[in-house]
Amino acid sequence: MRWRTKWLVAIVLTLGVFTVAKLEEAEVIRQPVTQYVTSGQDFVAVKKWVASIVKDSEADKVAVMAGKEQNDPFSMYESMQPYKNGVLVSYTNPLSIEAQGSGLIVFTGFTRESGKTITVLYDNGDEVTYGFVGETFNLPYTAVRKGDTLALMEDETMYLLVRRGGVKLDVSLLPAYLSGDTPPDVDE
Repeated sequence: MRWRTKWLVAIVLTLGVFTVAKLEEAEVIRQPVTQYVTSGQDFVAVKKWVASIVKDSEADKVAVMAGKEQNDPFSMYESMQPYKNGVLVSYTNPLSIEAQGSGLIVFTGFTRESGKTITVLYDNGDEVTYGFVGETFNLPYTAVRKGDTLALMEDETMYLLVRRGGVKLDVSLLPAYLSGDTPPDVDE
């Protein structure tokens, strides 16, 4: 599908959401419809629905790697220390922060807790916050795919907070998460 059509679909959907919100505000619509399309999980559901309609030609391609398997640089951290709600992870050199899967950027900005921050809601339900980053490359509500560069670390330290199903992953599970192994499900 051409880029103009994709933009037209995105604009129509956005205008539809705003129109419904205004009608709900004016009490023309008495059901709380906007609550269904204003949470991060709902944006992921809408993104998947639109992607199924738009069908990107990139999705039909299969990546093939030859040679040695490449190690994930995030798994080679120097130290990890609890900090506020997450952890500080130290590296010998600043790294580029890449998307760990397909998802949606739900926040970019500054927080008191983690300075310049980017939060990604991945399609698998994990919400990952990367803090103390330098340059960011995407705006909020931008769809990302595995390997897309999200940001560059400013120093050799990065703040990391992982939520699965709305529950913060325990610090003891983060080394497995960083190495690419999927930690067990979190009990609420």
